[in-house]
Amino acid sequence: MRRCGWAMVLVSLALAGCVNPFTTPKTRMLSAEDAEREKDLELPIVGDLTEVANVMPLAVSGVGLVTGLDGTGGAPKGTFRTLLEQQLRKQKIENAHALLESPDNALVLVSALIWPGARRRELIDVEISLPPGSKASSLRGGYLQTCQLRNYDSKGHISPERFAGSNQLLQGHILALARGSLMVGFGSPEESTEQRRARIWGGGVSLTDRPIYFVLKKDDKSSRVANAVAQRINLMFQDDAHKQRVRQQEFQQLLVLDEVTQQLNHKLDHQTREQTDMAKALGKELIAVRVPYAYRLNPERYLRVARLIPLRDGTEREARYRRRLQKMILNPADTVRAALRLEAMGKESIPTLKQALESNHASVRFAAAEALAYLGSTTGVPQLVRLAREHSVYRYHGLLALASLDEAVCRAKLQEMLADDDAELRCGAFRALRLVYEPLLNPLQAEKAPETLPLGASLLGQAYWVHQVAPGSSPLITFAIDKRAEVVIFGKGARFVPPLKILAGQDFTVTAEPGDDRCTISRINSQGTQRKQCTFAVEDVLDTLAELGGQYPDAIDLLRKADDRQALTCSVRAHVLPAEVTVESLVEAGRNPDLAVDSDKKTP
Repeated sequence: MRRCGWAMVLVSLALAGCVNPFTTPKTRMLSAEDAEREKDLELPIVGDLTEVANVMPLAVSGVGLVTGLDGTGGAPKGTFRTLLEQQLRKQKIENAHALLESPDNALVLVSALIWPGARRRELIDVEISLPPGSKASSLRGGYLQTCQLRNYDSKGHISPERFAGSNQLLQGHILALARGSLMVGFGSPEESTEQRRARIWGGGVSLTDRPIYFVLKKDDKSSRVANAVAQRINLMFQDDAHKQRVRQQEFQQLLVLDEVTQQLNHKLDHQTREQTDMAKALGKELIAVRVPYAYRLNPERYLRVARLIPLRDGTEREARYRRRLQKMILNPADTVRAALRLEAMGKESIPTLKQALESNHASVRFAAAEALAYLGSTTGVPQLVRLAREHSVYRYHGLLALASLDEAVCRAKLQEMLADDDAELRCGAFRALRLVYEPLLNPLQAEKAPETLPLGASLLGQAYWVHQVAPGSSPLITFAIDKRAEVVIFGKGARFVPPLKILAGQDFTVTAEPGDDRCTISRINSQGTQRKQCTFAVEDVLDTLAELGGQYPDAIDLLRKADDRQALTCSVRAHVLPAEVTVESLVEAGRNPDLAVDSDKKTP
């Protein structure tokens, strides 16, 4: 999920009072037609009465134990060590003192952010650092054991009158868990602290929902209005209970909990079963809004759409409003605006959106197909695929809509795009499929049943993922530089070419002489020398590197150097992902006459 873009949308909407970005400025002189259109659109909507709150991420943190180090660990005396020893004893680990004394283990500080709109059991990224006074020199090769993450607050913030100026921290609830292999050394190698910090992309799991809050504006604060807004949201948007249950079952293996957390989790399970509504009034001024399953990958779209929900139902005014939208959806300059409003009116808008798929303008077809996807209809899937292939401006949002819909036809079309000649489209389709399969692509699932992993996935040495996809396509190797330690091998036949003599990272070399049918991978460090041989196939070399203790930065360094020396049978690139296009840019695309194409052109 795009967390940076999501945060910017939320903050900007909150600061701006959540002004609808698609209304016509009142300062501009309107033509007669424009005036009639704006009059037809003057139907009260949720956004007229509410502003957005709870837009900042929730910081959670804890003290954890990293094991599996090569004599480079350490656990300084003090408050953090006392706290960790207490936690380990609660987990029935009797030799806590001995574990912390071992140089192969380290006491670490663990932190993460739970973003607004996050669903319970959603994966979160985790940051690892060493506490002050730690003598640990490197976290390389370490594994974070199950760690509880809590929220903290100061006495002075909770009760300013009673504890004015107090910075004493109070421990909150267990809101997340973290565990997994540490990724170390992916920043600048010149930084002296690079080996002393780490991250685990997707290494945590949230134990709570984080609703977004709609706050009633000053003149509208009442329990009656708050309940009316919540009821309208619930009427228009409902969760997919079946798909949500499947997701919860897939995430269940992440929850390896001690007794305290099991009790908390049981309570949360009960709360989740009881809470089925998407919105709930909390008093006379606050509405808690949950993100439906269909919008789990695009919560900012849900925020826009939810605030466009009409507050009245079945009136002649609403009928006139709908008729106006039926005209606007066919006008390329208004189509994005109209599609969002039709989406906010729910599944009754599907027939109108289907008709717009016949337009001869790409913007109209795209706006309609995207809205249909979020309303649960597969009718627009062929257009989403076609437009993602033909126009880069629709690529990002089109692929995201296909992943969000999460139907078999969507997954099949994304699989087909993995074999495309366009590297950006291939990488974008892979990222979309990975979002679909994210619950299955975690280290614990790989330990449990690696043969069931999707996208040709293999977890090598608990350090990085290698995916082999689209075997009938042209070969290409790509790698991620954020959010995940993964190498994707498109096609077949990606091989190293001798002669080879490549230094990978600080410890590894890959060598081969002309005429050799195998290469040798060596690891030389203070512990001695290790050597293994393997074929020249890229997947075999990366597997052997991981067996010798190689980490993701070592693998990327090897691939980059081999590409620079033309020692591979295909090119190597960082993931070339589609540009993230703003909604305003999509509106502008509607005014582009070059996007008006023959509607009879064959679709995939």
